[in-house]
Amino acid sequence: MRKKFTLLMVCILCGISLSMAQNITVKGLVKDKQGLPLPGVSVKVKGTNQGASTGDNGGYTISAPQNSTLEFTFIGYKTIEEAVGGRTTVNVTLSDDNQQLNEVVVIGYGTTTKKDLTTAVVSLSSKDIENQPVTNPLQAIQGKAAGVQITSQSGKPGSGVSVTIRGNTSINASNSPLYVIDGVTSRDASFLNPTDIESLTILKDASAAAIYGSSGANGVILITTKKGSSDKIRATFNAFTGFSNLWQKQDVLNRDQYIALMKELGYDTNGLGNENTDWQDLTFGTGTQNSYQASISGGVKGGQYSLSTGYQQDKGVVSPAKLDKYTIHFNGSQNITKWLKLTGNAAITQNNSIDVSDNANVARGGTILSALTTPPTIGVYAANGTYAFNPYKGGSENPVANANAARNRNRNFRFLGAFAAEIKFTQDFSFKSSISTNNNDNRYSYFLDPYSTDYGRTQKGIINSNFSTDHVWLNENILNYTKNWGKNAFTATGGMTLQESKYYKLSYNEQNFIGANGQLLDHGTSIPPQLPTASDWSKRSYLARLTYAYDSKYLFSTNFRADGSSRFGPQNKYGYFPSASVGWRISGENFLKEVKSINDLKLRASWGKVGNDEGIGDYSYLELYTPTTQGSYVFSQLPNPGLKWEETTQTNIGLDLSMFNSRVVFTADAYLKKTKDLLINQPLPNSIGFGSIASNVGDMENKGLEFVLTTKNFVKDKFSWTTDINFSLNRNKVTSLGDKVNSINFGDIYERDAAIRVVTGRPLGSFYGYVSNGVDPQTGNIVYQDLNGDGTINADDRTFIGSAQPKFTYGVNNTFTFGNFGLNFLFQGVQGNQMFNASRMELEGMNDSKNQSAVVLNRWTTPGQITDVPRAIKDNTSNTLTSSRFVEDGSYLRLKTTTLSYNFGAATLGKLKMSKVMLYASAYNLLTFTKYTGFDPEVNVNSANGPAMGIDYGTYPQSRTFLFGVNVGF
Repeated sequence: MRKKFTLLMVCILCGISLSMAQNITVKGLVKDKQGLPLPGVSVKVKGTNQGASTGDNGGYTISAPQNSTLEFTFIGYKTIEEAVGGRTTVNVTLSDDNQQLNEVVVIGYGTTTKKDLTTAVVSLSSKDIENQPVTNPLQAIQGKAAGVQITSQSGKPGSGVSVTIRGNTSINASNSPLYVIDGVTSRDASFLNPTDIESLTILKDASAAAIYGSSGANGVILITTKKGSSDKIRATFNAFTGFSNLWQKQDVLNRDQYIALMKELGYDTNGLGNENTDWQDLTFGTGTQNSYQASISGGVKGGQYSLSTGYQQDKGVVSPAKLDKYTIHFNGSQNITKWLKLTGNAAITQNNSIDVSDNANVARGGTILSALTTPPTIGVYAANGTYAFNPYKGGSENPVANANAARNRNRNFRFLGAFAAEIKFTQDFSFKSSISTNNNDNRYSYFLDPYSTDYGRTQKGIINSNFSTDHVWLNENILNYTKNWGKNAFTATGGMTLQESKYYKLSYNEQNFIGANGQLLDHGTSIPPQLPTASDWSKRSYLARLTYAYDSKYLFSTNFRADGSSRFGPQNKYGYFPSASVGWRISGENFLKEVKSINDLKLRASWGKVGNDEGIGDYSYLELYTPTTQGSYVFSQLPNPGLKWEETTQTNIGLDLSMFNSRVVFTADAYLKKTKDLLINQPLPNSIGFGSIASNVGDMENKGLEFVLTTKNFVKDKFSWTTDINFSLNRNKVTSLGDKVNSINFGDIYERDAAIRVVTGRPLGSFYGYVSNGVDPQTGNIVYQDLNGDGTINADDRTFIGSAQPKFTYGVNNTFTFGNFGLNFLFQGVQGNQMFNASRMELEGMNDSKNQSAVVLNRWTTPGQITDVPRAIKDNTSNTLTSSRFVEDGSYLRLKTTTLSYNFGAATLGKLKMSKVMLYASAYNLLTFTKYTGFDPEVNVNSANGPAMGIDYGTYPQSRTFLFGVNVGF
């Protein structure tokens, strides 16, 4: 036994000695193309963990087998391999890796490389939107794209977002961008599963968007979904689970403080009860988020395919608000012959949601506002088992009743699909024809029984329901020609498109489910007759684009599109939208070639015109008569045959700079947007008998700056740190409202004046009201400034008191890697905007029996008292007029996302026969820094990209979310 052991040890030692004998010491220098040494280059023996790195002089020393291969890796340069071949000196030269500049970017009706872009475009990949607890993919890119402001309207599950690209361009027409999903146009992208998206390209300037003509006034977002590969079958599974909660509460009066206030207002407080209910604890609970997505992709001879299916569930912090989202996505292509290729894609989504009321009229309140204003002296239920309500205010339900009493459901079904055939006449000349459809079917149902709530008893039960369907089809026929010779590169694109939409809606209502003897009926006895609503529109378009590049230094592109819309009369049916852009790659000139620190420097300039026909209705130029349920017709709309396109022109100047082997990448843009012939529902005098008429009235201007900086701060073998910073500022101004319109009001407030006024010379979202000068120590009333000096406070003393437009927006994204660990965190901020906190009108009004904010504990009670909170006056809103008192700083800085991940290494994956295993933990809306006193500085009761932006009136706040997930690939 001992002899055998001795023999084994000798063999081992001999093997080690033989191995050591085969190793040699290899030295060398690593330089770039200019002959300069490259420090920090990773040098490894291929197939092993044995490695070294170059010093300050670019030199290295490594021990390696005589017949091994060395790998040389350095950020910003192409990785190369060099066989040792018994040599003791191996010198190498690394060439620049222009992969980033050669990255393919999707543009309208084609693609280009990043280095050849002459327009303002930002591209985001699937990595920017994955592993986040969002059902709307656009929420995941918030704070990551300069010039693109994304605002969450509400924290409610399934709520939409407002997307504003370089400011607002319209008053009554749409301010939302066009979405093009695998070539299919849409006015919405929220129905997509975020994990199905491969890339998003945002066309920001008019030159980039002009090829979409009348649909591109507010920018275009091109979405490309994931496709298969032809080499092998791949399968993935992604899942996460998490929980969410409200990140802050509001201080309101407790039972004793509330009773004291009611006595002060003159209410009889006998019999109020002994409850001291914390309605916020009962209303805001813990939400949950779950997501599961599986996909398979691969290729067959001459083709490729990708199929995925997913399920997402979002239960809100206010029960029973919930969204269940089911998705199926398919993408495939097949080469039938050398000259014929067929492609097809489809996305199917069904959303089932349960809603809770918010943004509701404060006469009955919504769930969010009633969680603050419901008296703490009552409980959830009355003695008879029904929901309790404010005993002083009929119909004012408690928040639990608001949320749970009604059955409030919505089902939405979306189908988006396209089929295309592409013919290649030659290698350079092709024709593609596609037909696509975008169908949106929606069913809504609401039922409130006649017993459980005060409002339900008043109405004796209610059923409201509606069904709507919107079907849009699009046919596109596009010719493409590409020719490269020598240093010249030329492309030409031309085509024609046809598009049509048909919309239909039918509503239904039942009331009074109590019979004459008090019995519950199966159907309501009051069923108002309802007439369906139907409309359609169509477009015909012609488009063309030419691009030319010489030596990748001198770049030129021009677009033209002619759109004909059924929304305008014969004399203005067609709009014409040209654009042009140029680029100069200065780094390609001889005088900069010797500047080693600059990898790429390009100057861009563009001009373009785009149009808008959205948001005004399908028949706004016509004289309309509306049918009645009695079989007659009512004259309902004045004609305006001269109605025409709203047009926006934009000039952009940009700079792209890459330095220090692409470790510093900088982009800057300056733009000027001018919109004319605004589509406005022009107010009319009461004597005419019509409230308004659709007209082309006025002009608007946006101008701004954008900066993007990406730095690779540390790049080592086991540690790296990358920072992405974007900064945007935009200045919006209405430059004309024509001769007949002085102002237009928006942002109605219950029982008060509208909070927003649009006038010439001011931006959209300008707050208008009285100037509050604090509390009169003698009377306890708010002192409003007498601006006209007539000694009387009336509507003539109102003025502009703030603006919802931010001074600038920004995002800072940091990504760290350490071995197999990854850490990412994104800060997103908005600075200089103001919010009109209309919720405070109800929480600090002290004019009725609603519970109040704890702020009113400092209210005025005796003459001479110095305070900023006025006295309590029953049934009097004079101290809560629309005024500067409720205008607050809406600036915020939010730690939007942070993710800690672990990727299993190649050795482990090989044993498991898997291509990827990643575990991660994420937090969303983790921290918020703001002076705003409401629940959330981001939410809006109205659209955040319309003229009535910046008002918070009992809106469902966003929550803070924590989740844990896994991504697996086979």
